[in-house]
Amino acid sequence: MKAFYSIPLLLPSLISALPSDSAEVELDRKACVSFKNPVTKDTGCCDTVTAELFWVDILLGLGVCCPLGQVLDGFNCVAPTSNGSTCTGEPVCPNKTGTDIGIKYSHCYVLLSLNNNYLGHDSGTKYVVNGENPGVVFRVCGDTTDCTTSADQYVATNGTWYMQDQFGDPNGSGFAWLGGSGDLSIQNSSSSALVVGGSTTCFGGSCAICISFPPGGAHAPCPLAPGQSHLGIASNPNSCQNFYWQEVPCRSEK
Repeated sequence: MKAFYSIPLLLPSLISALPSDSAEVELDRKACVSFKNPVTKDTGCCDTVTAELFWVDILLGLGVCCPLGQVLDGFNCVAPTSNGSTCTGEPVCPNKTGTDIGIKYSHCYVLLSLNNNYLGHDSGTKYVVNGENPGVVFRVCGDTTDCTTSADQYVATNGTWYMQDQFGDPNGSGFAWLGGSGDLSIQNSSSSALVVGGSTTCFGGSCAICISFPPGGAHAPCPLAPGQSHLGIASNPNSCQNFYWQEVPCRSEK
Protein backbone atom coordinates (compact mmCIF):
# COMPACT_ATOMS: atom_id res chain seq x y z
CA MET A 1 0.00 0.00 0.00
CA LYS A 2 1.50 3.28 -1.01
CA ALA A 3 1.77 6.07 1.49
CA PHE A 4 0.67 9.56 0.48
CA TYR A 5 2.09 12.63 2.18
CA SER A 6 0.34 16.00 2.09
CA ILE A 7 2.65 18.92 1.36
CA PRO A 8 1.48 22.16 3.05
CA LEU A 9 0.89 24.99 0.64
CA LEU A 10 1.72 28.60 1.52
CA LEU A 11 -1.31 30.59 0.46
CA PRO A 12 -0.74 34.13 -0.87
CA SER A 13 -2.47 35.61 2.19
CA LEU A 14 -0.03 33.76 4.46
CA ILE A 15 2.97 34.68 2.34
CA SER A 16 2.08 38.37 2.52
CA ALA A 17 1.97 38.11 6.30
CA LEU A 18 5.52 36.86 6.68
CA PRO A 19 7.46 39.11 9.11
CA SER A 20 10.09 40.31 6.62
CA ASP A 21 7.53 41.24 3.96
CA SER A 22 5.09 42.91 6.35
CA ALA A 23 7.92 45.05 7.69
CA GLU A 24 8.71 46.20 4.16
CA VAL A 25 5.05 47.04 3.54
CA GLU A 26 4.93 49.06 6.77
CA LEU A 27 8.11 50.89 5.76
CA ASP A 28 6.58 51.75 2.37
CA ARG A 29 3.48 53.13 4.08
CA LYS A 30 5.57 55.36 6.32
CA ALA A 31 7.63 56.64 3.38
CA CYS A 32 4.64 57.39 1.17
CA VAL A 33 2.52 60.44 2.09
CA SER A 34 -0.74 61.14 0.25
CA PHE A 35 -1.35 64.64 -1.11
CA LYS A 36 -3.29 66.60 -3.74
CA ASN A 37 -1.50 68.95 -6.13
CA PRO A 38 -2.99 72.46 -5.64
CA VAL A 39 -2.73 73.32 -9.34
CA THR A 40 -3.59 70.12 -11.21
CA LYS A 41 -5.86 68.77 -8.41
CA ASP A 42 -4.32 65.34 -9.06
CA THR A 43 -3.84 63.09 -6.04
CA GLY A 44 -0.64 61.20 -5.44
CA CYS A 45 1.70 59.67 -2.92
CA CYS A 46 5.04 61.35 -2.20
CA ASP A 47 7.93 59.00 -1.42
CA THR A 48 9.66 60.97 1.35
CA VAL A 49 12.77 58.78 1.05
CA THR A 50 13.61 60.16 -2.39
CA ALA A 51 11.50 63.34 -2.42
CA GLU A 52 10.27 66.16 -0.17
CA LEU A 53 6.63 67.10 0.22
CA PHE A 54 6.02 70.85 0.48
CA TRP A 55 2.66 71.46 2.13
CA VAL A 56 0.71 74.39 0.69
CA ASP A 57 -2.32 73.79 2.93
CA ILE A 58 -1.80 70.85 5.26
CA LEU A 59 -5.42 70.83 6.51
CA LEU A 60 -6.75 70.47 2.96
CA GLY A 61 -4.00 68.01 2.04
CA LEU A 62 -2.63 70.30 -0.69
CA GLY A 63 1.05 69.94 -1.45
CA VAL A 64 3.78 69.66 -4.08
CA CYS A 65 6.15 66.67 -4.17
CA CYS A 66 9.68 67.64 -5.26
CA PRO A 67 12.78 65.49 -5.75
CA LEU A 68 15.24 65.82 -2.88
CA GLY A 69 17.50 68.83 -3.33
CA GLN A 70 14.92 70.90 -5.21
CA VAL A 71 12.97 73.84 -3.79
CA LEU A 72 9.49 75.23 -4.35
CA ASP A 73 9.39 78.20 -6.72
CA GLY A 74 5.74 79.23 -6.72
CA PHE A 75 4.20 75.80 -7.26
CA ASN A 76 7.09 74.50 -9.36
CA CYS A 77 9.98 72.28 -8.27
CA VAL A 78 13.29 73.85 -9.29
CA ALA A 79 16.94 73.21 -8.61
CA PRO A 80 18.47 75.98 -6.47
CA THR A 81 20.79 78.10 -8.56
CA SER A 82 22.54 81.40 -8.12
CA ASN A 83 21.77 82.19 -11.76
CA GLY A 84 17.98 82.02 -11.45
CA SER A 85 15.47 84.44 -9.99
CA THR A 86 15.10 82.57 -6.68
CA CYS A 87 17.56 83.38 -3.89
CA THR A 88 19.84 85.67 -5.88
CA GLY A 89 19.40 88.48 -3.36
CA GLU A 90 18.61 90.83 -6.23
CA PRO A 91 15.40 92.89 -6.01
CA VAL A 92 12.80 91.89 -8.58
CA CYS A 93 12.11 94.33 -11.42
CA PRO A 94 9.18 94.63 -13.83
CA ASN A 95 9.18 92.03 -16.57
CA LYS A 96 7.74 94.69 -18.89
CA THR A 97 7.81 98.27 -17.70
CA GLY A 98 4.36 99.81 -17.56
CA THR A 99 2.65 96.41 -17.71
CA ASP A 100 3.60 94.65 -14.47
CA ILE A 101 5.40 95.38 -11.18
CA GLY A 102 7.79 92.41 -11.18
CA ILE A 103 6.30 90.03 -8.60
CA LYS A 104 4.35 86.89 -9.53
CA TYR A 105 1.23 85.36 -8.05
CA SER A 106 1.89 82.23 -5.95
CA HIS A 107 5.59 83.09 -5.64
CA CYS A 108 7.31 83.93 -2.35
CA TYR A 109 9.34 86.95 -1.26
CA VAL A 110 11.08 88.67 1.62
CA LEU A 111 10.82 92.46 1.91
CA LEU A 112 13.91 94.58 2.50
CA SER A 113 13.54 98.21 3.61
CA LEU A 114 15.51 101.04 2.03
CA ASN A 115 17.80 101.07 5.08
CA ASN A 116 18.58 97.36 4.48
CA ASN A 117 16.49 95.85 7.27
CA TYR A 118 14.00 93.04 6.68
CA LEU A 119 10.30 93.17 7.44
CA GLY A 120 9.33 90.62 10.08
CA HIS A 121 7.57 90.21 13.40
CA ASP A 122 8.17 91.90 16.71
CA SER A 123 8.18 89.81 19.89
CA GLY A 124 4.41 89.42 19.47
CA THR A 125 2.33 89.48 16.30
CA LYS A 126 2.94 92.97 14.88
CA TYR A 127 4.80 93.51 11.62
CA VAL A 128 7.93 95.58 12.05
CA VAL A 129 11.06 96.40 10.06
CA ASN A 130 14.19 95.32 11.94
CA GLY A 131 12.20 93.55 14.65
CA GLU A 132 12.92 90.56 16.86
CA ASN A 133 12.05 88.03 14.10
CA PRO A 134 13.02 89.56 10.73
CA GLY A 135 12.76 88.10 7.24
CA VAL A 136 9.20 86.77 7.17
CA VAL A 137 8.47 84.88 3.94
CA PHE A 138 5.32 86.07 2.16
CA ARG A 139 3.48 84.30 -0.65
CA VAL A 140 1.70 86.62 -3.10
CA CYS A 141 -1.85 85.29 -3.48
CA GLY A 142 -4.53 86.41 -5.89
CA ASP A 143 -7.22 84.93 -3.64
CA THR A 144 -7.37 84.06 0.06
CA THR A 145 -9.34 80.87 -0.59
CA ASP A 146 -7.10 79.55 -3.37
CA CYS A 147 -3.54 80.80 -3.68
CA THR A 148 -3.23 79.07 -7.07
CA THR A 149 -5.35 81.82 -8.66
CA SER A 150 -3.29 83.33 -11.52
CA ALA A 151 -0.28 81.21 -10.50
CA ASP A 152 3.03 82.25 -12.15
CA GLN A 153 1.46 85.34 -13.74
CA TYR A 154 2.99 88.75 -13.06
CA VAL A 155 1.00 91.16 -10.91
CA ALA A 156 -0.17 93.80 -13.33
CA THR A 157 0.38 97.52 -12.90
CA ASN A 158 -2.48 98.65 -10.61
CA GLY A 159 -3.05 94.97 -9.70
CA THR A 160 -3.77 93.79 -6.15
CA TRP A 161 -2.89 90.75 -4.07
CA TYR A 162 -2.94 89.27 -0.56
CA MET A 163 0.16 88.44 1.51
CA GLN A 164 0.21 84.98 3.05
CA ASP A 165 2.56 84.92 6.07
CA GLN A 166 4.52 81.65 5.86
CA PHE A 167 5.89 82.02 9.41
CA GLY A 168 2.43 82.40 10.92
CA ASP A 169 1.39 83.23 14.47
CA PRO A 170 4.12 82.03 16.89
CA ASN A 171 1.36 80.89 19.24
CA GLY A 172 -0.89 79.50 16.52
CA SER A 173 -0.50 76.85 13.84
CA GLY A 174 0.06 76.87 10.09
CA PHE A 175 0.33 79.83 7.76
CA ALA A 176 -1.38 83.18 8.40
CA TRP A 177 -2.12 86.50 6.65
CA LEU A 178 -0.99 90.12 6.82
CA GLY A 179 -3.90 92.26 7.94
CA GLY A 180 -5.68 93.94 10.83
CA SER A 181 -5.76 97.65 11.59
CA GLY A 182 -3.62 100.20 13.42
CA ASP A 183 -0.21 98.52 13.63
CA LEU A 184 -0.79 95.70 11.15
CA SER A 185 -0.43 92.22 12.59
CA ILE A 186 -0.62 88.49 11.90
CA GLN A 187 -4.15 87.34 11.09
CA ASN A 188 -5.01 83.66 11.49
CA SER A 189 -8.26 84.09 9.54
CA SER A 190 -8.09 84.88 5.84
CA SER A 191 -11.24 87.00 6.27
CA SER A 192 -9.04 89.60 8.02
CA ALA A 193 -6.39 89.66 5.28
CA LEU A 194 -5.80 93.05 3.68
CA VAL A 195 -5.81 93.76 -0.03
CA VAL A 196 -2.34 95.01 -1.04
CA GLY A 197 -1.40 97.17 -4.00
CA GLY A 198 1.90 98.62 -5.16
CA SER A 199 3.71 100.84 -7.61
CA THR A 200 7.19 100.43 -9.04
CA THR A 201 10.04 102.77 -8.25
CA CYS A 202 13.82 102.56 -7.81
CA PHE A 203 16.49 103.68 -5.36
CA GLY A 204 20.23 103.68 -6.00
CA GLY A 205 19.72 101.79 -9.23
CA SER A 206 17.69 98.98 -7.63
CA CYS A 207 14.03 98.25 -8.32
CA ALA A 208 11.56 98.65 -5.46
CA ILE A 209 7.82 98.39 -4.90
CA CYS A 210 5.98 100.95 -2.80
CA ILE A 211 3.07 99.10 -1.17
CA SER A 212 -0.31 100.48 -0.17
CA PHE A 213 -3.60 99.12 1.13
CA PRO A 214 -6.38 100.12 -1.28
CA PRO A 215 -8.45 102.18 -1.26
CA GLY A 216 -6.04 103.87 1.15
CA GLY A 217 -2.28 104.09 1.29
CA ALA A 218 0.34 102.86 3.77
CA HIS A 219 2.50 104.47 6.43
CA ALA A 220 4.34 103.86 9.70
CA PRO A 221 1.61 104.53 12.30
CA CYS A 222 3.82 105.17 15.35
CA PRO A 223 7.39 106.22 16.17
CA LEU A 224 9.98 103.52 16.82
CA ALA A 225 13.76 103.36 17.20
CA PRO A 226 15.84 104.46 14.18
CA GLY A 227 15.78 101.80 11.47
CA GLN A 228 12.48 100.37 12.67
CA SER A 229 8.93 100.95 11.46
CA HIS A 230 5.54 99.29 11.67
CA LEU A 231 3.07 98.83 8.82
CA GLY A 232 -0.19 100.73 8.86
CA ILE A 233 -3.05 101.93 6.66
CA ALA A 234 -3.00 105.57 5.55
CA SER A 235 -6.15 107.48 4.54
CA ASN A 236 -4.17 109.18 1.78
CA PRO A 237 -3.77 106.75 -1.17
CA ASN A 238 -0.60 108.58 -2.25
CA SER A 239 1.21 107.51 0.92
CA CYS A 240 3.07 104.20 0.53
CA GLN A 241 5.94 102.19 2.06
CA ASN A 242 8.94 101.22 -0.07
CA PHE A 243 10.58 97.80 -0.06
CA TYR A 244 13.00 95.85 -2.19
CA TRP A 245 11.30 92.51 -2.98
CA GLN A 246 13.65 89.52 -3.09
CA GLU A 247 12.29 86.17 -4.33
CA VAL A 248 12.93 83.14 -2.11
CA PRO A 249 11.72 79.51 -2.09
CA CYS A 250 8.26 79.00 -0.61
CA ARG A 251 8.03 77.19 2.71
CA SER A 252 6.19 73.99 3.60
CA GLU A 253 3.30 74.28 6.05
CA LYS A 254 3.84 72.15 9.14
